[in-house]
Amino acid sequence: MSELVLYADASWQSPWVFHVVVALEELRVPYRLDALAMPIPSEVRAELQRNAVLGKVPCLRDDDIWLTESLAISEYLAERFTPPQHARLLPLHRSERARARQVMSWLRTSLFALREERPTTSVFHRPIQQPLSEKARADAAELVRVTEQLLAPDASTLATEWCIADADLALALMRLVANSDPMPQRLVTYAMAQWGRASVRKYLGYIPTTS
Repeated sequence: MSELVLYADASWQSPWVFHVVVALEELRVPYRLDALAMPIPSEVRAELQRNAVLGKVPCLRDDDIWLTESLAISEYLAERFTPPQHARLLPLHRSERARARQVMSWLRTSLFALREERPTTSVFHRPIQQPLSEKARADAAELVRVTEQLLAPDASTLATEWCIADADLALALMRLVANSDPMPQRLVTYAMAQWGRASVRKYLGYIPTTS
């Protein structure tokens, strides 16, 4: 089997690098990390553009296949490493797969005010004390509404079983949890359950500690 290489952001603040690392860890496939300082050095960016078209991270290299965009990468991994030898990244049932994709796409294309005022640095390093603006509060309310509608009572996963969308949704919720913003307790419990998974803990272990 060819060696998988993941080009990542050396600051470990990218939610999309988080997504890919969790996917790789859930699959339990060996891979090598190449953490790049930001901005990406020009010669490395040129190599990524030459091979993956887009000169950005995360970028996964699997032999002569180079891919950027976290969703494209996890979809590729889900087809490349299949059950029963590997865990399932996307739900088995078509309707649940579609819903998972809907959630992941939504998280990448919305909630911009919340993402700006509660960046991943506030999740992974130091919380922010400043209250949310009106726009960010509206984003937070929408995040809570969507999650409460999707998450069945007493459920610990979005679908019948865990899927990669759970990791993305948990990170979005952690923007509130880590900064002590108000959120229903069952959503806090859900987010913290995802945060306790070995795959997530592996990613958190890559983040340099700060004094």
